[in-house]
Amino acid sequence: MKKLLSVVTAVAIGFVSVACSSTKDAVALVDGKPIAKQEFEENLKFNKWAMEQQYGDKVWEQVEKQNPDFQNSIKANVLNQMVQSRIVLNYAEKNNIKADEAQLKQFNDNLKKTLADKTKKASFDKDGLTEEALKKYGEQAAIMTAFSKYVAKKAEPTETELNEYYEKNKEKVDASHILLSTTDASGKPMTEEKKAEVKKKADELYSQLKNGADFAKLAKENSADPGSAQNGGSLGEFGKGKMVKEFEEVAFSLKEGEISKPVASQYGYHIIKVNKKVTSKYNDVKNELKSELTQTRTQELIKKIQESSTVEKYEDKIKDIKFVEVKKSTTTDDKSTTDSKSTDSKSTDSKSTDSKATEKKSEDK
Repeated sequence: MKKLLSVVTAVAIGFVSVACSSTKDAVALVDGKPIAKQEFEENLKFNKWAMEQQYGDKVWEQVEKQNPDFQNSIKANVLNQMVQSRIVLNYAEKNNIKADEAQLKQFNDNLKKTLADKTKKASFDKDGLTEEALKKYGEQAAIMTAFSKYVAKKAEPTETELNEYYEKNKEKVDASHILLSTTDASGKPMTEEKKAEVKKKADELYSQLKNGADFAKLAKENSADPGSAQNGGSLGEFGKGKMVKEFEEVAFSLKEGEISKPVASQYGYHIIKVNKKVTSKYNDVKNELKSELTQTRTQELIKKIQESSTVEKYEDKIKDIKFVEVKKSTTTDDKSTTDSKSTDSKSTDSKSTDSKATEKKSEDK
């Protein structure tokens, strides 16, 4: 099960005002345009409400156990999301990208119905979520949709570009591997001494395979790649650009049925077996390649937009904000301690006929 803190930060929502506010109380500036502290606090309220709707009011007790500093982690993540939203809104404004009208109408219609439900409205009111803030979120979401469509259209390849991409990627391999990791449980590289031990084991496994050992069996017993180990090391079919460079170069150089010597990468030592090689026909993979290339180019374009923006964050303005008060449940141990103190108190009371000096000594104890 995922840690709850990871879930919270992963789904953080970061809507910002479409209209610009004053820079006086800004928690960040994106290309000179501010993100107001009030907007930041509205985002925290919205994220708090969303998490409690999904996991219940006591979710924060569990999150705090995983990370006592969770509020700062979530605040940093929400601010990052708001910065990304402001980058998109700035780009949308420059390129005259308007909100997706159909989505905006549907959102406002649904919001109207939701606010008419007394129970649901009460949950908004409880966390201080105003109708204005919710409409702001809906408007921004509609702009985001329009932005996504705009960028995807801009990234769509021409027929010539698609043909060129096909020529570079028409060959695929169906391969399996055994991975012996050279990183520890935290992901840090092992010492050179330990790496040498791993390499020695990899060489021993390769020797067994050359002498006829079953690849799938050894993969299940030895591979550190949980995603493929239980499938006998099978990775299925993949094209170029999908694996790390060292792995890819060897995999595409092998013949069908051939097994490689241990190959070093950032993950460890791989022993690779090519099960078969596949060359697809253009018409069979055209749509798949078009989608793949469009997605890659969309990500590149978004990255370019992000990198061209100037961002200033003022974390000092949010460090003292607390968006949730964690109510700790009374445990059995707490009750036991309380009962014990109560008993001690009664015992002390029974001795209250002693002098004030004696009482002072008792307090000192």
